[in-house]
Amino acid sequence: MVRNIMLCVCISLLLGSMMLMAGCSKVTAGDFGIYLVDSGELVISDRDIQGYNPNTHTITLNQQGIEHWNSFQTYSGIPKLAESLYGRDFVVKLEGEKMYRGEFYSGASSGSYAGVIILDSLFKLDNTHNTISIQFGYPTISDPTSQDPRDNPAILSYLEKRGLLQ
Repeated sequence: MVRNIMLCVCISLLLGSMMLMAGCSKVTAGDFGIYLVDSGELVISDRDIQGYNPNTHTITLNQQGIEHWNSFQTYSGIPKLAESLYGRDFVVKLEGEKMYRGEFYSGASSGSYAGVIILDSLFKLDNTHNTISIQFGYPTISDPTSQDPRDNPAILSYLEKRGLLQ
């Protein structure tokens, strides 16, 4: 009888400890991501990011990020719009919550865009050219009084906790 009581106490303590540890606020990799709207496919996650500059909204990718990015550029030789991310809509999510939407764009386009874009989604990256730029409006901000969604405090706080702010 005493043995059964001790066993129950030990199991209760173990379960209580596990629940307490699960409740602690721990930042885990993969909670931030840029996804394709049409397919839900992950393009870039926090695991792919070496650093983020909040002043220029430039993401520096690590080697895994470069490979992940390049997997969406299916052309060989000369870049082709239809074989890249160009023109596809994306959504930035943090811990599953949609933060803002935008479109993959290229400086090769002569058109303008009023929302958030990730520029030069047409090109493959390498160890020397390993950055992507998130802009608000192209070629310039169409309405300077508009709220810039890139300055989202939750995203910046998350990236800071992960040690990714530059």
